[in-house]
Amino acid sequence: MNIKTDEIMECYSCGLFIKKEKVSKKSTLKCPRCNSKIQLDKEHSFDSLYYSISAILLFLLLNIYPLISLNVNGKILNATLLGSVKILLEQDFFLVSLVVLFTIIIAPLLNSIIIILSFIQIHTKVKIFSDTFLHDAFHFFKHWGFVEVFIISIIVTYIKLIGMVSSTKFDIGFYIMLIYIFCFYMSNVKFEGKNVFGD
Repeated sequence: MNIKTDEIMECYSCGLFIKKEKVSKKSTLKCPRCNSKIQLDKEHSFDSLYYSISAILLFLLLNIYPLISLNVNGKILNATLLGSVKILLEQDFFLVSLVVLFTIIIAPLLNSIIIILSFIQIHTKVKIFSDTFLHDAFHFFKHWGFVEVFIISIIVTYIKLIGMVSSTKFDIGFYIMLIYIFCFYMSNVKFEGKNVFGD
């Protein structure tokens, strides 16, 4: 009897092959040989798409509203996401500004765009990129996005500036960024690469 490879799954503990059609959808499924838990493929969900679209929209807002506001001798200074990169360039930190630009802006943004493109190619006949290219690009930009590191640096900066300037406060952009990080994180968690790329 011929069995297609996509009709079976393997227990990663003992190597036993089990037919998928005989596998229930219980999350606590165990291998009949070694009793180890078997990781089941999650059903393809649109949640990742919705989170990615939300992340991109929030990203646009991040470049409008400032993250932090400072009052220095009566002068109000605001820092936006792109403004932070501009400030680094003005201070001649060219290499640092490029790293920040890529890891905080370009990589996360392209990560969300790739997820959206993947959904478009799955559910339509439009074929913009190969699955291999999208797979490699998704994992590359996923591992090079450090938005959470940036938000931690803002908090550290805020703490250090207390008492050094007249007043400092988190602006609306900071709270938008917190929601943005949540949407960005969830878009990656909910994205089922195996169902999309077949890897």
